[in-house]
Amino acid sequence: MDPNSYGIGHEKAEEHYQRGLKLHAAGDEAIAEKEFRLAVAEEPRNGRNVKQLADLYINQKQYHKAIGVIRDYTKLCGVTALGYALEGELLFQQRDYDAAPLAIAASLGLSSSNARMHELLGLICVIKQNNTAALSELEEAEKLAPDSAQIRYFYGRTLYVTGRDAEARDQFLACLKIQLGYRKAYENLGLAYETLGDYPQATQAFQKAIALEERRAGPKHGEPFAYYGAMLASMGKPEAALPILREGLAASRQSFEVNYELGRVLLTLGQVQQSERYLLIAKTLDPNYARTYYLLGKLHQKQHRINEAAQDWAKFQALNKVAANRVFPVTDR
Repeated sequence: MDPNSYGIGHEKAEEHYQRGLKLHAAGDEAIAEKEFRLAVAEEPRNGRNVKQLADLYINQKQYHKAIGVIRDYTKLCGVTALGYALEGELLFQQRDYDAAPLAIAASLGLSSSNARMHELLGLICVIKQNNTAALSELEEAEKLAPDSAQIRYFYGRTLYVTGRDAEARDQFLACLKIQLGYRKAYENLGLAYETLGDYPQATQAFQKAIALEERRAGPKHGEPFAYYGAMLASMGKPEAALPILREGLAASRQSFEVNYELGRVLLTLGQVQQSERYLLIAKTLDPNYARTYYLLGKLHQKQHRINEAAQDWAKFQALNKVAANRVFPVTDR
């Protein structure tokens, strides 16, 4: 009989596990890994320990090691919800969006209360542009884990994309109550308020997102600058939008959103040559976004470059027939 069934080794396993958590929180992943491995060695049937070690390997993209942990656990314990859940997580992180749902569904078939599995199914549905199914899964995930800022964010984002703006706003607000510094939640809260016509609240949200972005260590993202600038332009304030967009360009020169919106605002202001520069950069960053070619057509028409304008509009019409080419792309994160 397995000695672990009587709890032999449990105290040692717990010591290793707790030390591993502290080391992992301190950023010492190499030593944390050793502690988690020792915890699993002491209690190989303990799902908590196995999950921690497998998740560590998955997050580090050491997929072969994660597979080994999952395989060993499955050999000992047979078919379990956790085994399928770890397989689903691994396949999701490997971007195998066809195989992952099968493992996730198998896990949920054995235990339907795993919020992370519902979240992953929802995210895969988003990737596959099945927003109706995504909403159902993310709503279930939110019910099971109401204190998860990440689930609240993704649920809110999907609500926003499907036009349920007030509900999206509420999810972003709930997300921010849980995690005050969630930059993307502020950014999307601004978009929701803008769609609802509450421009003062949208302004506050965008400004908070920008402030958080400016305080970030490492590479910056352009989206909050671009979305705030776009809102100002839509309110008939292109001059006010211009410095915001230039700040965004300084933060992230490879942001499609910033280059596109900067080109669009400069075209509105009649600064055609500068506009062309940024629209061409946007086209390079995402050659399939249809509206870029529409704006280039207008620009080239202003320059009396009639043949180029005609080519731009023909390209716009061809690309615009595909729904994916009408979705505003994200390129800098």
